[in-house]
Amino acid sequence: MVGTACVVAVAVSSDIVGRARVAATKWLFSKLRHLDEELGLFVLTPERRGWGDLEIVPTPKRRFLWGDALLSFVERFRPRRLLYFSAGSGFLLGERELSHLLNLDFSEPFAVLNNFYSTDFALICPPRPEVFRGLTNDNALGWRLWELGYRCFELPRNARTQFDIDTPGELQVLACKLDLPDALSEVLRPIPRAEALLSALVEPGKRVTLLGRVSGHLMRFLDRKAACRTRVLSEARGMKAEGRWERPLILSLYKALGPKGLIDELSQSADAVVWDVRVLFAGLGIWPPPEERFSFDLLDEVGVKDAVLLELLRAIKDARVPFLLGGHTLVSGAIYLAVELAWRRTDWVKELVRLEEGDEAELVEIRPR
Repeated sequence: MVGTACVVAVAVSSDIVGRARVAATKWLFSKLRHLDEELGLFVLTPERRGWGDLEIVPTPKRRFLWGDALLSFVERFRPRRLLYFSAGSGFLLGERELSHLLNLDFSEPFAVLNNFYSTDFALICPPRPEVFRGLTNDNALGWRLWELGYRCFELPRNARTQFDIDTPGELQVLACKLDLPDALSEVLRPIPRAEALLSALVEPGKRVTLLGRVSGHLMRFLDRKAACRTRVLSEARGMKAEGRWERPLILSLYKALGPKGLIDELSQSADAVVWDVRVLFAGLGIWPPPEERFSFDLLDEVGVKDAVLLELLRAIKDARVPFLLGGHTLVSGAIYLAVELAWRRTDWVKELVRLEEGDEAELVEIRPR
């Protein structure tokens, strides 16, 4: 039995997203090790090489089932407390924040999550086997914990808690961050940088459009922190975490206007468009393999085989304004980070803050019903 086990689940992938996740995970573990050399650090992965002296818990290369892997880990090591991260999450947390998270203590059972409704990392005390049984991924972990009687707390939402590496879209924002470790910077070197978005966010009169699974919290954050005007089409929230689906409005617009007409319409009143395009993919019933989705995000026609997506991609490339494409994290953690980075490089004003609306500074207890 171990006291606190810190676990990261890492799939094998040689693409830029996979390599960035590995580099980010190593950075996260270096911070955790600096806090406590005796802390149990585990990597759940089918790839044993390249992890140094970290303890590797092998997982299948194919048909990886997230819940089964965590269930097996908990039954084997029986930790009293489990600090779980998906690969590519949590690595922007500072050592002070990680130490605070590790030492949080409430009456058990309790859990502290980065996002109750779509979880990327969590402290679970104690990690009972039934928490993980049958779960296909970590998105619905918050709901499962609450259903099992855990008190559930959510960390303040900001770039450090919400940023997660899922697609090349958010990597284009991360690449604008100057104080990354060398290994991660090297992975990101060939990635285009989201400079146009950062510039627009802090320039009065500029217009930024966000499409996809945009949270109300992010909309309020932009209202308080961004200097630009924002337009948001928020839909399909819960698409993965809750398994809910409804016909998205963006699909209706696509069918009514066609690819070029849709892109022209989106470009009419924006200086930059940030698009969680997976909502449209799902609406179209098109879900290509990761390498094709990532090629789409990077505007790489060569890597896109589906004729429908290729037509849309060409329309985006011809648009008169820049489009930044990706998945849910692009219209979540990446925007928190983009605003933070944009203000760092702006010298005309320190920052815009509506004094009557302070940032969340404490844990929030979640009670869904």
